[in-house]
Amino acid sequence: MNLRKVAVITPGSFVIPSGRSSSVERVVEQTVPLVQEKMDIRIYGVVGKGLPPKGSIKGVPCFRLPPGASYYPSLLRRLSRWRPDVAEIHNRPLLAQRLKMQLQGVKVVLNLHSNTFINSPYMNRQRFGKIASMMDQIIVNSRFLYEDIVSYHPSLKDKIFINHLGVSLEHFSPSFNPMAKALKEAKLTHFGWNGRRIVLFAGRLIRDKGIHHLMEAVPQIVAKHPEVLFLIIGSASYGSDRETPYVRELKKAAKPYQSFVTFLPFVPYPNIADWYALADIVVVPSSTREAFGLVNVEAMATGIPVIASSAGGIPEIVNNGANGFLIPPGNLSAGLIERINELLENEDLRLQMGMAARESVRKHFRWDHTAERWALLMQNI
Repeated sequence: MNLRKVAVITPGSFVIPSGRSSSVERVVEQTVPLVQEKMDIRIYGVVGKGLPPKGSIKGVPCFRLPPGASYYPSLLRRLSRWRPDVAEIHNRPLLAQRLKMQLQGVKVVLNLHSNTFINSPYMNRQRFGKIASMMDQIIVNSRFLYEDIVSYHPSLKDKIFINHLGVSLEHFSPSFNPMAKALKEAKLTHFGWNGRRIVLFAGRLIRDKGIHHLMEAVPQIVAKHPEVLFLIIGSASYGSDRETPYVRELKKAAKPYQSFVTFLPFVPYPNIADWYALADIVVVPSSTREAFGLVNVEAMATGIPVIASSAGGIPEIVNNGANGFLIPPGNLSAGLIERINELLENEDLRLQMGMAARESVRKHFRWDHTAERWALLMQNI
């Protein structure tokens, strides 16, 4: 029996695989190999330093094409020769439109990871509606993103498929495991952080991630909990640790509290798991544009309670009062003070929420869940 041929196309800025890539490449790298026996799959990414033009991602053929203006013609030549049954394009509506017009008989799927590329400056909502109507299927990673699109384009509601993202549990050891607790204490001693309670932020240092709200909360939390240490891990972009005006603004705000706030550069996946393992609390004070937020499920997989804004797709992951806390976006600084203080004061609550968080991930947010749903869609579209 011939397997269905599926082309997975990731034309973004990052080579795949790469520890410094965006979540788009992470999703492809983690999910596609899990279902390769069900379909004939090929991945089409971009060339990158240290990797050959042709390779494989855990057994799945991967073709890395020159970026920029050369990408589309190179991709089109390869797809025209191979003739896939389905072409799935990640996060690039304009590319999906061009391929739909050129590849007769090929089902074209647009996989959107956020609403970035369907808004200004990339395009207006009207143009996106025309492109979306041409697609055979649209995949989004949250109900929030689904509802955002349907609010402008109700006719698309039956064309959009929600596929929540996930995590590999084996990469994240639960913090309440006795061995993990002993290792945590040893690492805290190594860094000279004995007796400190770690509040962790991990992600891009951009305004949409809301780190400035955490900085505003620092003075009142420190006054009540002098043992606290805020770890801010990340950089403004995935590919560089260059400081932006916003990063400098954050560091200036933290300067009077430098014994309580530590900035660390970007940590690639899966090494970031070692830093989650040191945390007592993870904060995700994102803006309303956060479509999903992998950091939520990664922290929860480690058995760490999350305090996050009730924005975007985050409420689809964090169950307020059960496996973490949600704070209204308009009250982030005050909400962070209240909830961080509450969790720092109550070890039993931290443990209870952390165990519930790990169980939520085990049941609902694993990469094999994401991959199985994706495979079923690809096979039946």
